[in-house]
Amino acid sequence: MTDSGVRVQDDGALWVMSGEIDAAVQARHEDELVRYATSATRPIRIDLTDVTFMDSGGLRLLYHAATAGNPGPRLVGTPQRVRDLLELSGVADLFELESDT
Repeated sequence: MTDSGVRVQDDGALWVMSGEIDAAVQARHEDELVRYATSATRPIRIDLTDVTFMDSGGLRLLYHAATAGNPGPRLVGTPQRVRDLLELSGVADLFELESDT
């Protein structure tokens, strides 16, 4: 079973999310991710391949990356349920979905 959370790699340019990305994960990682998002010198890639669930807390973390003033983040391995959440929330256009390979 995968632990829920966010690992930041590549000097903040890659965020790897896994498990249930909810309000508890948001509370643990939000300050750190906001710092990375606002100081990014290149587009952020967010790997969602191992995300099993996302609620508004997870959506908020994605939104920080999208509104930090840099080019929109690229979402990698985005599960359909997360795509649906982005669409329903009206924020899908803030992200570039990288083709699954």
